[in-house]
Amino acid sequence: MSTRTLNDTIKQISRPKSLTEIAVEYIREAITQGHLGLGQPVSEGALAASLGISKTPVREALAQLKIEGLVKIFPQKGTFVFTMNQQEVIDICELRYTIESAALKFAIERNKHPFLNDLKKVIEKMASARRDKREDKYLNLDTDFHALFFKHCGNQFMDEAYRLIVARVAALRTHLAAVPHHTQKSFVEHKRMTQSIAEDRLDDTLKILDEHITRTKESAGLYIPHYSI
Repeated sequence: MSTRTLNDTIKQISRPKSLTEIAVEYIREAITQGHLGLGQPVSEGALAASLGISKTPVREALAQLKIEGLVKIFPQKGTFVFTMNQQEVIDICELRYTIESAALKFAIERNKHPFLNDLKKVIEKMASARRDKREDKYLNLDTDFHALFFKHCGNQFMDEAYRLIVARVAALRTHLAAVPHHTQKSFVEHKRMTQSIAEDRLDDTLKILDEHITRTKESAGLYIPHYSI
């Protein structure tokens, strides 16, 4: 069998997801979409019952999500959805701006036209989600918008670094959607960024991104619940 034929055959093999992978996706989505609130205790038994599986893959999934920073596991106390103190909010927002601004610049330099086209498509979907009052859909699209920076930046290691924080950023975004006018301001900022990219105004684009993340940082510091675990 030739190498090409072998590779084609391998691509056609679809490995079913393990129970642990299914549990990871289920719990991650529950956290990022706010079904499990920040700081909320997590029951292995309840999750296992919801999924119709044993506790073992759930326990393995929680260990994976601990690595991603989405849950905290305390011996003798239990497992809790992550939360952040004020300094941690500042730290993650500083990291976010650092890597997003770098990825944004590379995406514009290396793949401006496909990057811009993808941004415009997301903006159109965002507008539709807002008209339909589908905030859950809008928030997913918000995550997609920023992920495009890394899809088009041409640097796989930047993409991998962003994946370490993207789920926590998505969870914070969902939580902050309850802040008055937060989502409306966010949508306006996304449109302004897209327009400034189209007009080759990089400095303005980066300034808007800075304002966008700074506002999230300030809101999160006021509205994120804090728990003594």
